[in-house]
This record gives sequence, structure tokens and C-alpha cells, in this order.
Amino acid sequence: MHYLHYDREQLDRQYNVRAGIPRFQDIFDRWNQQAADYRNQPSLQMRSNLHYGTHRLQTLDYFPVADAEAPLLVFVHGGYWRSLDKNDFSHLAEPYRQAGIAVAMINYRLAPEVDIPEIVADVRAAFAWLYRQASSFGFNAERIHVMGHSAGGHLAAMLANNDWRSAGLPTDAIKGLCSVSGLYDLEPIRLCYLNETLQLDTMQVGQYSPLHHLPARPMPVILTAGGAESAEFHRQKSAYALALHTAGFPVQQVKLADGHHLDVIDKLADGNGELAHAIIAMAGK
Repeated sequence: MHYLHYDREQLDRQYNVRAGIPRFQDIFDRWNQQAADYRNQPSLQMRSNLHYGTHRLQTLDYFPVADAEAPLLVFVHGGYWRSLDKNDFSHLAEPYRQAGIAVAMINYRLAPEVDIPEIVADVRAAFAWLYRQASSFGFNAERIHVMGHSAGGHLAAMLANNDWRSAGLPTDAIKGLCSVSGLYDLEPIRLCYLNETLQLDTMQVGQYSPLHHLPARPMPVILTAGGAESAEFHRQKSAYALALHTAGFPVQQVKLADGHHLDVIDKLADGNGELAHAIIAMAGK
């Protein structure tokens, strides 16, 4: 098996981000603690574990702001479609709420219990449910942007390219996309170690690769990856950026000088950083 110039072992190394990050579990533990500390603030008004479906993971959290006409930023977590949880990322809401943007964080069922098509269906169902809560939750349904990290970047892109008419929503329900270290071409995922869990086939790769299914409506797109990430994450970003640009989308690539695949989460949480500034400028409109 060869993909581009990689054999299977090399391809595994490109995508096995944990193997390249010493003490990665410490990072996950720190996120989880920061997120718990954020949720436990006495002054925090949030709605937690709201069910959009019947499965225990078909839930989302909503972090409001004072303005009932505020824009909404919807965040989808990563974890290669098989791990992590919205509760690891609650603290990311703060810089955006400080800027007057309400935030929602989606959970979804994980592989191997379900496959990629079912995971995509979950996040789309979550978004449609959330959209319909706009007036009761206090955000403006005309000002929703989506964002995700890693596999969540893939899922955010699959939200952005959905035909929302089938859910009774307007075609322009999503006004913009930000994907951080996202995965847009699933073929190398099918060919590497991850597929032992994901069980992708070639038909699913064709149907669920955002690279081949761009959003149907024009919208601003922000793309980035950590400066120290593997070549494949940068190739994925560049290929998607080129496809979007060729199709006439306004694409902003935020160049990060450093940061591995997990460090970029800290950049999302840094309200003074270039990445957060770009997202706030887009989502605050």
C-alpha cells in the first residue's frame, strides 16, 4: 500500500499525533481541568447536557451572552471520531463570549459504536436542533458560524456543506466556517491505522470528504494548522484551501509559527492571539 509517497508505516506516523507528542495525556488532563474550572464558576450561566437525541452522547452545551441578538459560534470537538468530549473544551468559550458571541459545544456518538455517516448525521441533527432554539436561548439564527478542531474540523466542514432544506432550515443557515487542523480528504484515513476503528470504505470516503463537497453557498472560511504539525495536516489544509479558493470562497489561512496538533487548542483559547482574533472578526458579524 502506498499513498502519495508514503507506505503504511509512514502514513501511520503522519496521522498518529499522540505518538509524536510526549506526555499527551497530561495535555488532555489539563484541558479537562481547565474546562471543569470554567463550568464551575458560580457566575457562569450555561445550559449543559441538552439532549438533541436519545443517546447519552447526543447532547450539547450552550454558553449564552447578555445580548439576545448575539451571534452564535458552534464548536465541534476532535478526537479522530472515536474519543474526547465537549466537556474537555468548555473553557474555549470564554474569549468569544467576551467578544459578545454565544457559544455552543456539540457532543456526538463515537466510533466504533457508530460509523462516520452516523457521526455526521449526529452533528447535523444537533445543529438543526440548536438552530430552532434561537429565540428561546437568546441568539440570532441569522448569525451562526461553525468551528471545529481535527476530526471536529472535518465535522464542521460537513455542517457547512449540508443542504439544510431537508431539515426545514434556510440554505444559508451557516454563515462561516473555521477549521483548525482539520481533515478534508478521508482517503489517507482509510489507508492508515485509524481505519481499524473507523471501518471507512471507498464509497464513504467519496461521500464524506469535504474536499469533494464544498459548501453550496459562499461563506468566509478560516483554516489553520499548528506550525509543528505533520506534513499531511498541512497538505490537507492546503488542498482544501485551494479547492475553496478556486471555487471563489474567501479563504483566510492563519499561519501559526509553532504548535503541535494539541497545542492549537491553547491558541483557540487565547483571546489575544491571531487565531482567536480572526474567528471573532468573522463570527462577530
